[in-house]
Amino acid sequence: MDFSKYSNLLRNTHKENPQILLFFGNILLAILLLIAKDPWDWFKKTYQNSESFYKIKSEEIQTIISGRKGQESILNRNLDGWTVQLPSQLVLPGDSARIEELIQTCLHLRKFTLLSESNSVSKEEFGLGGDEPILELKDVSGNSLGKILVGAPVRKGSGTYVLDDKNQIWLVKENLKSVTGGGKLDFFLSRSLVPPFPMREKVSEIRISGLSSINFTLSKQAENWILKTSGGQIIASSEEVENYLEEIKKLSADEVLLGRSEEYSAVPKDRNFKIEIVTVTDRYVVSPIGLTKLGSYVFQREGLSYRLVLDPWNLERILQKDLADFSSRFPSP
Repeated sequence: MDFSKYSNLLRNTHKENPQILLFFGNILLAILLLIAKDPWDWFKKTYQNSESFYKIKSEEIQTIISGRKGQESILNRNLDGWTVQLPSQLVLPGDSARIEELIQTCLHLRKFTLLSESNSVSKEEFGLGGDEPILELKDVSGNSLGKILVGAPVRKGSGTYVLDDKNQIWLVKENLKSVTGGGKLDFFLSRSLVPPFPMREKVSEIRISGLSSINFTLSKQAENWILKTSGGQIIASSEEVENYLEEIKKLSADEVLLGRSEEYSAVPKDRNFKIEIVTVTDRYVVSPIGLTKLGSYVFQREGLSYRLVLDPWNLERILQKDLADFSSRFPSP
């Protein structure tokens, strides 16, 4: 390569405009200094920039297999969210929030801390003795995007030991035990007491009844919400009504009862209640069918073959609502 022409070009440029060479020289020195110092760890191998376990986008994941060997649940994406197929082949609604949290956690897993890549190492000390939960992602074509076995959580911290499909044991920073439910069969089932329904503006009425301490109705009339009680009616704050509606929609069970083995008693009259949401086309009701031995409410949501259990204190913000919160500055005539 003939460097003489480049040498002459630099010499002529320096004579005609020395500031240009000085400018680009300073830029080059700055880049070299940045590489040497690396203040943001751009050129240093860290957990964040290490190879990922799952090289795919969230929306490209179609199926997730999760659970202990022989007791795996199959999570499938559909137009309405997610379904859960149990080992019994029963297909039930999935908890989209929990499944999306699992997906995001999987996408953050990195191959940074390799603990062993030998078959001779004792896997039991990492919680990988043979009964550990499986976690596998698949795309829309059914192709596996990778499978790992979820071992024990780290005693101090939120990390987890995992075994990849190459028989390598890694320590990841994420707490996979919490987002997989430790392989619990019903962990990804929908726990919502109110099924998804049309947008908020289509709700025409909210009724709370049954309890002697609080009975009222919120009714949509034109652009206003009207709070009706035994003492009369007032125009209610639309913002407060919307917040209240969101609280009802977020009601989620603490526990799922798949079988019918657990007994429950009838709900005493002074503890019974009914929450009704009326839309243009539908009516949704939340009302307990019984109480557990510990005093939790048992619900049977329409369309579900299992029951939902909710502690009473989780309903306090709904059933013990201070009606003064709904007050508007402008009383109805």
